[in-house]
Amino acid sequence: MSQLDSAMQALQAHPGVEHVLVLGRDGLLIQHAGDASLDAETVSAMVPGIAQAAGSLGDAAGSGAASTIVARMERGVAIVSILSHELLLAVLLRDGVGFAPLLGEIAARRASLADLV
Repeated sequence: MSQLDSAMQALQAHPGVEHVLVLGRDGLLIQHAGDASLDAETVSAMVPGIAQAAGSLGDAAGSGAASTIVARMERGVAIVSILSHELLLAVLLRDGVGFAPLLGEIAARRASLADLV
């Protein structure tokens, strides 16, 4: 098992986490941890748009660059984290589960996750 696999499994071990995806800024999937029920390539293709929109919002609001974006959906939560200029992380959780500790871990491990790719 690679170090990236181990890091992704550590994130997936948080309560409620169903999928962890590492992808390029172009939306191409690099690695996915989670069951095969997810169309990981399609989800990966959507994530850069979220990151770009959050970055534009930060610029327009004078708040600076986005580093983490949280989207609450009808049946779950998506967390998008900018790992580097080239890499993004997406974590999908089921609804009704607290995720503050996960946000802290992602923030603390952002650079080390990027280095594993």
